[in-house]
Amino acid sequence: MNKHTFKIAAAAMLFASQPAWSDARVAVAHFAPFSDMLDATAVDIAVNGAIALEDVKFKDFTEYLSFEAGDYMIDVYLADTFGSADPAISGTFTLADGNDYTVFATGNVVTQDLELKALLDNTSDPMSGNLNIRVVHTAPFAADLAATEVSIRTAGGDVVNGLTGVPYGVNSDFFEIPAGNYDLKVASNDGSVNYIDPLPVDLPAGADVTVYAVGDGINQPLGIIAFPVGELATRTPVDNRSNGMWEVIEGSGTGFVFQPMPSQNRVVGTWYTYDMEGNPTFLHFDSCDADLDGMDPSACTTPGAFDGVMATTALYTSSGGGNSEEDVVDTVRVGEIDFEILGCNDATATVRLDGSDPMMYTASQLTRPFPCVDSE
Repeated sequence: MNKHTFKIAAAAMLFASQPAWSDARVAVAHFAPFSDMLDATAVDIAVNGAIALEDVKFKDFTEYLSFEAGDYMIDVYLADTFGSADPAISGTFTLADGNDYTVFATGNVVTQDLELKALLDNTSDPMSGNLNIRVVHTAPFAADLAATEVSIRTAGGDVVNGLTGVPYGVNSDFFEIPAGNYDLKVASNDGSVNYIDPLPVDLPAGADVTVYAVGDGINQPLGIIAFPVGELATRTPVDNRSNGMWEVIEGSGTGFVFQPMPSQNRVVGTWYTYDMEGNPTFLHFDSCDADLDGMDPSACTTPGAFDGVMATTALYTSSGGGNSEEDVVDTVRVGEIDFEILGCNDATATVRLDGSDPMMYTASQLTRPFPCVDSE
């Protein structure tokens, strides 16, 4: 719920002063990241020429407020400029009997213009055990609309309800999903890059939930607002910056191939070493939480455990197999590796083979199929 409880209460009193037969409701939200300082995003909102909400900052939203059906002019002013400056954005909206709406500000000036938009929130009741959900893209992180296109995916990388190629400014219709715990991501169209990675959230049966992608990655971080739930906590999205071959500095002929799986917050790869006679040993690793002992790694159903920087991975050997589907591959867990990616060219790996003391190695990246820029 909005942090400005006093301001909402004041607005509710203003709107409630209209006749009791008011039969439209409106929630107001600020999703316009036009400054890199949160306090500088504060705005005052006027309805039909009178201030109704004050000091509304980026990511704030109100509960539903009652209105009489009809036409309304909404003006958004930078805080404390009402009466002395023109509104930053304005819009006229028609409210119909019995409808619920959300009116929200979006845009950041840098890549996309400021706009005031309205969505109709009415839905039919979902089937028993289900909820209604809708996705709205209000994250202006690029000037080219094609570059803002995203997909909505599960933790396992599956596309949700066909939501791919969704550009800034576009919203889906409401659709039904079963109530339950959801771990969803906002990713690139192909799922190779996660833009926003919220922590899992419980979505109850019978609810109407609108999920807004917010922020621009320029002034304000990307994030998720789930109305009416609130802002969702997020994880650092996993990407492919660390993808490639790494060489262990402490010994020639030793290294690892590191392959992040961004859509699953997972990393897989191969640890390799050569003895003095040039004979190779290959061990495979996977950050999947499943117990891989005696299992085919593809059977992993619990992805995760990699946050883009650190991962604890299961280390295992595989033997057998062949050209026939009947040939059995034996997979045996033999230890663990802890990885820490320190930057574009530096990493550590702590190898713990069963029955042996841990060995810590430093590594540098040899090959980089994806671009990487160290954070300052």
